Amino acid sequence: MWIDILVKIIVALCGLANLLLAFYVYRKNIKDRVNVSFFYFGSATALWCFTNFASMMLKDLFWLRSTYAVSCILALAGVFFTYALSNKKLSKFLTIFLSVITAVFFLLNLLTPLSIESITSFTGFGFETVTGPLIHFWEFYFFSMVLIIVCIPLSVINKVDEQRKRQILYFLAGETIFAFWGIFVTIVLPMLGVSDYINLDSPSTIFLIGFTSYAIIRYHLMGISSLFFQAFIYSLVIISIITSLLLLMFGGSYLFAHAMIWPLYVIVAIVSVVLFFIGRLFFVEKKDLEEAKINLTELLKVSEKNRIEAETERDKTGSIIKSFSDGLIILDEQKNIFSINPEAEKILELKASQLLKKSFKNLANFPKASPIYSILKDELTNVFRKEVDLERDFVIELTVMPLRLDKKDIGHLIVVHDVSREKMVEKMKTEFVSLAAHQLRTPLTAVSWAMESLKTGGFGKLTEQQCVIVENTLNKNRKLISLVNNLLDITRIEGGKYLYDIKMSNMEEIVNFALDMYKDEMDRKKIKIEFKVQPDLPQIMIDAEKIKLVVQNLIDNAIKYSLPNGNVLISLVSDGKNVEFKAVDFGVGIPKNQQSKVFAKFYRSEDAEKIDPNGTGLGLFLTNNIVKAHGGKIWFESEEGVGTSFYFSLPIKTIQIN
Repeated sequence: MWIDILVKIIVALCGLANLLLAFYVYRKNIKDRVNVSFFYFGSATALWCFTNFASMMLKDLFWLRSTYAVSCILALAGVFFTYALSNKKLSKFLTIFLSVITAVFFLLNLLTPLSIESITSFTGFGFETVTGPLIHFWEFYFFSMVLIIVCIPLSVINKVDEQRKRQILYFLAGETIFAFWGIFVTIVLPMLGVSDYINLDSPSTIFLIGFTSYAIIRYHLMGISSLFFQAFIYSLVIISIITSLLLLMFGGSYLFAHAMIWPLYVIVAIVSVVLFFIGRLFFVEKKDLEEAKINLTELLKVSEKNRIEAETERDKTGSIIKSFSDGLIILDEQKNIFSINPEAEKILELKASQLLKKSFKNLANFPKASPIYSILKDELTNVFRKEVDLERDFVIELTVMPLRLDKKDIGHLIVVHDVSREKMVEKMKTEFVSLAAHQLRTPLTAVSWAMESLKTGGFGKLTEQQCVIVENTLNKNRKLISLVNNLLDITRIEGGKYLYDIKMSNMEEIVNFALDMYKDEMDRKKIKIEFKVQPDLPQIMIDAEKIKLVVQNLIDNAIKYSLPNGNVLISLVSDGKNVEFKAVDFGVGIPKNQQSKVFAKFYRSEDAEKIDPNGTGLGLFLTNNIVKAHGGKIWFESEEGVGTSFYFSLPIKTIQIN
């Protein structure tokens, strides 16, 4: 009975030891292929021990089948680890083939009686079973996998260095004893009619653990270094000397009971110390020299590998920098020029040979680079896409960013992007739009005058149907005139000249004027507007006509996108430094994923398109630019289905006209 309990304890401890060893190896290097493969192999071995333990404890058919099923995963993991240890790659076809075969045997062993039909009786350390037709195929599969595990390392044993050879041999010794012990007690003996020792297959994993651990300790298997082996050798030597000393002393005391034996003790002690150092010289130091030689060789290999990798990465980085379509100038931490790519030489007409390893100040010696130095000479601060005119019709976007390594500044990267062509195209587009808008405004004004004359009966009384047609035409014409005016405003904004009539103005009057404009629209949609004004609101220096356009756009949007019978809140407040306008509606709102584009030219949200298909998408673009031209800020808050609040604030101060 106590032997049975001892075997179960040994099986559980073997499983735990395999699991701990697998995690230890994995944690030492989670990126190395060999360590990761051993982690899977060790984990599969541990799982196999645990299923064995469960079958011994519960004596249940399911856990017995589980043991056979898990052995398939164990065999496959062993093959993968063997290939990794041998530094060989399994072909994609063979990987898929072995994985599929293993999965099939796993499922058939676990879920069907094709391998193990039933358990007939239990013996001391085993059991007698009724096997199915698949058992012989499983045995062939297992033999084949073991053969692969043994043969693959042997095929490379003469092609690797001495340390790698010893690593493979020690693992192979443990794996071979483990595999053939398991095959002997689970396959060979039952074929001979002896089923009493089937459950003794799991303790054989102690050989796998022992030999692998020794290979780790002695030869740094899987890149693991350990002082355990050296400490173990020293311990054995010291224990041996102490034991010898005690034996000699007690032997001397027994043989020379009536003599002076203390001198003998002294001699024995001296001899023991001498033996200790002699043993250390011939055994430990020899081992240390061998290990030092191996470590030095490995260190040199790693250093050479790292050097080659560093040079490869350097060449790759250099190639990328040279082929980059933008100009790149790299500065080191002392603001000296470390690298200049060919595109930077071309754009700025630099000569890298005259600038490399020299101060950043030397850029001032080159006419096209001089404006860049003028911007950055005081401090190399972060710059993002700053437009710089190098000469007429030659514009670049300048970006400067710090370079960091392990949270330490190691220099700066200057990016020069030539946008001359884009600026030229943009200028041509602006000029075309301006010309077209001017040409359109005159005939549209004439059409508007003619329609107004028809409407008022200047050319005779119109019928009711004619009046409707004239009114519709007049409304369409007004929208076209508004669009043309917006396009002209855009060309002025892009030309940098937009504010013309700056004077002291009353914001309350501007808001009231806009509200009167939209009174009919509010009545039609039955929208209630609440307008709150802070008492003694100060006047501010603004272009009243432009700010009137801003207020009209925001009130128009609030009414347009409010639901019928809704409310709109308008307010004007001042904090002594700014006057703030707010327009709040409780309508459709703006989807969160579209809010970043609200102020873009010609952009309209999906909900806005549904409510007003005829909009141009220019209102908020103009509003944003007018407010910013006044030195103010504009922003909004919105939630889809809840509503939107638009704000803008203008400074209470005199501004300069551009």
